[in-house]
Amino acid sequence: MSKRILVVEDDFANQRVASLFIAKLGFEADIAENGSVAVEKASESQYDLILMDCQMPIMDGFEACRQIRAENGPNQNIPIVALTANVIAGIDEECQEAGMNDVLNKPVQLDNMQAMLEKWLNRPVAE
Repeated sequence: MSKRILVVEDDFANQRVASLFIAKLGFEADIAENGSVAVEKASESQYDLILMDCQMPIMDGFEACRQIRAENGPNQNIPIVALTANVIAGIDEECQEAGMNDVLNKPVQLDNMQAMLEKWLNRPVAE
């Protein structure tokens, strides 16, 4: 059975790129266009990993991550990887404080995504 990844991203182009990369690497992707939708999807379905944009309207990724971690739901303890174009000092600490496990910088490159998925899903990913 294919691993499922929830992509939480408000930008359509970034959603598309992430979905294409995930499919190319042999996984299924679901999309949530903001943190509120992500919390809802995470309470309803089991995922193997969540890619979470940090800056979004309605609910940002930090708050969404905190809510997913606080719920006693199916994704409370799965890896959540921040997606951010914000490379300011301290962003890693802010992500960690919100409950995220790692950071993947945007624009996302296929080889970087592959390495991140291999790291957190504990298996080689075929391109």
